[in-house]
Amino acid sequence: MKKILLSLFLPLLIVSCETAKPAPQNNEATLIADSLGEPILMDFSIKLTGIKDADMPYSAFSQRPLLAYYFSPFCPHCQKGYGSIQQIAKEYEPKGLTSIAISVSNVSENDILEFMEEQNASILFFQDSEKSFGKKYGDGYVPRLYLIAPDGKVNRYKNMNEEHLKNIKTDIEKLLNTSK
Repeated sequence: MKKILLSLFLPLLIVSCETAKPAPQNNEATLIADSLGEPILMDFSIKLTGIKDADMPYSAFSQRPLLAYYFSPFCPHCQKGYGSIQQIAKEYEPKGLTSIAISVSNVSENDILEFMEEQNASILFFQDSEKSFGKKYGDGYVPRLYLIAPDGKVNRYKNMNEEHLKNIKTDIEKLLNTSK
């Protein structure tokens, strides 16, 4: 009986753990590049499903400074980190930064809505319903933060502790100053 139950629930347990792996502690901003070192530009044709008031295509965010928070609603690190992302959004959106959150694919819309309510979310939320964003720009971990330049270049950040947030804010300020 134990073997039967284990065989039934083990795949679910593995999927849950894979989705909510905590981020490694190194936080160097990584310019996402191909094997030759050439930057991989953001593909704004990726289909993301809008949640609640997000009724625009992802392409609407192209050619502008964009901060994207990739998360799982069940991940404790994602839950803890969202508050910092929302503070950054409030600080830098008046200066020209657009901020969005993108949920992993294997959760329900209700799970995302519950996360939004718990976090008193104020930025737009999307879901990577076709796993396109995660496959192209992810590294298997959540949360991840992406700073995307108007030319499509993508920097990925692995951590969002206080020290790293200062570096992220510095990068945002540089991006906003060069985007004017």
